[in-house]
Amino acid sequence: MVKILKAALFVALSVGLVACSTKKNGGMGSDNYGVGDSVQFYGTNLSPQQEKDLLAKRTYHFGYDSFDVNDEDTLSIYAHAKRLLNSPRSKVRVEGHTDERGSREYNVALGERRAQAVANVLMLKGVPQEQISIVSYGREKPAVHGHDESAWSQNRRAVIVYEVE
Repeated sequence: MVKILKAALFVALSVGLVACSTKKNGGMGSDNYGVGDSVQFYGTNLSPQQEKDLLAKRTYHFGYDSFDVNDEDTLSIYAHAKRLLNSPRSKVRVEGHTDERGSREYNVALGERRAQAVANVLMLKGVPQEQISIVSYGREKPAVHGHDESAWSQNRRAVIVYEVE
């Protein structure tokens, strides 16, 4: 929860927004956080263009051997959650990818954990599991071909793909 708060604060400050909102059920510490009517989207005071920019981002990168969602990506994933909640017929596939290092089995498992991490953020914000599917490609579909850190860092990713909009 602390990572989510830091990310929200960072983005709000970086775009120069000051957002004030009241929280029901105790806010961030509530057991109902991210469920039902208590869902609070950080950035609800964003302009339509800012929200469009957040939705344009669909690729989220990860550190080596990591499946932790980066703080700076959470607001974009929240925007996708809001879009999915506003369009119950929409469905997304979250694809997990890795770099070329490691065994095939290890990379498939790591890719799945990356996809699941992004899906978990969506579900935390109230998106029903039925709107989300996950798939791991491991190292099979690199974004960048190469055998160095600059290529590897681009291949360690999860991607949100809208199947039905």
